[in-house]
Amino acid sequence: MRPRAWNASKRSLGGLYVGAFCLAWSYGATAQGLSDNVSRLAGSASVFTGVTHTRTDRAESTETNTEPGVGVSGQIGGTLESGANALALRYGGTLETDRETIDGGDGNNTSVTGASRYTYFDPGSRVDFNLGHTISSVRNNTGFELNPSSYDTENTLSAGAGLRFYPGKLTTLRFTGQAGRSYGDDYIGDQKSYTLGSELTRRLSDRSTGGLNLSRSWSDERGTDITIDTAQLVYSLQMESGYFRIGAGGSQAESEYSDGTISENEAVTGFAERAWVASNWRTAVKYDRSLSDSATELSLNQSPVFPLLPEAGTIRLRGLVIEDSLSISHNNRLVCDACNLGVYAKGALLESQNSGDKTHEYRAGVNLGFQLTSLQRLSFGYSWEADANEDADVIVDQIHRFNTSWTRQIAENTTFGVEFYQSYLRSKLARDDQDQFELRLVLSRGFSMTGARK
Repeated sequence: MRPRAWNASKRSLGGLYVGAFCLAWSYGATAQGLSDNVSRLAGSASVFTGVTHTRTDRAESTETNTEPGVGVSGQIGGTLESGANALALRYGGTLETDRETIDGGDGNNTSVTGASRYTYFDPGSRVDFNLGHTISSVRNNTGFELNPSSYDTENTLSAGAGLRFYPGKLTTLRFTGQAGRSYGDDYIGDQKSYTLGSELTRRLSDRSTGGLNLSRSWSDERGTDITIDTAQLVYSLQMESGYFRIGAGGSQAESEYSDGTISENEAVTGFAERAWVASNWRTAVKYDRSLSDSATELSLNQSPVFPLLPEAGTIRLRGLVIEDSLSISHNNRLVCDACNLGVYAKGALLESQNSGDKTHEYRAGVNLGFQLTSLQRLSFGYSWEADANEDADVIVDQIHRFNTSWTRQIAENTTFGVEFYQSYLRSKLARDDQDQFELRLVLSRGFSMTGARK
């Protein structure tokens, strides 16, 4: 993926975003003071060398290609808190030397993903606001790719604010506004959205709350103007073992296409989520039904928690859809005396409100780590992504990824490792099946900082 030049308008918006962040942090620090500071920051930088073997099944033959390569990679993540101010971030990227592909094309392997989110929330103030940035790997209906660098990259900037009122001792009324804009290449195009909403919340008991959420969203997505109205009743219960949340309501959408035609759609929406939380593990099950589009979802991504997904995980761009999804995840930091486990699975049915086409999407994976000795660690990972059309059991495109790594600490904050990656692409679309194997020798230097001041 070749670097792309930013035009003047993008630089201006980026400068506005940075300026707003500095102003917001300054305002928050002034309002709250620096009496309570907490920071957690960790990261690493690596250099690696390796060899990659790719096998492609043509119609009447099998072609192979083996290429050496060197590269660098890095990642950084953490949280910074100062009174009412909070910043959560996580970014990672890889730059590898160009490799000539089997087709003779440019095999440049460069990928960057990540997200950051700043929030200001003071219980003593009526105002709260947020700023966010994400770098995502995205795709249309083009299928999966062996190399993360083969996906397109999209940057999303978002900003929002809330205003709270207290009609009673047990009741809170909050009005919100959120805006977002995404930038991609010519194939993806730019997307923007705006959302206004209100949240009425009432405490029902010491552990439960009920509420009513109303919102209206406007989005401009590749020549189509979409307006979505949503109303939803929500109930939350905090328990000793975790929490339970449920919501039900409806959404209505109006789409205006570039030729002037207008279509209207509506759907019953809702969700149910149950989570079990302990000191060393967390398990969650969630069902969700929504009427949404990509532009609105990207700009409304409020969560600073980053999902358990592989680095090559992608976001699929789509227009207005009704989505039914069921997901389950489990994370255990101490599944045995010296090992940790993470498991996730998700299935979704998406029905396009433009074409009426139905698509099934599947994701699953597992990560397992063993601390062999105080200086050595062994890790295993597996992920699966798949697409099916209307027939849920007929997979038309899928990719399996395996990774195995062994690392040894050779000095303080310095490790040496051996990594082995396997990818298997199987497709019933008009393209070839592919397998790829990569072996890397990696030298990494990391850092970790944790601090608190009162």
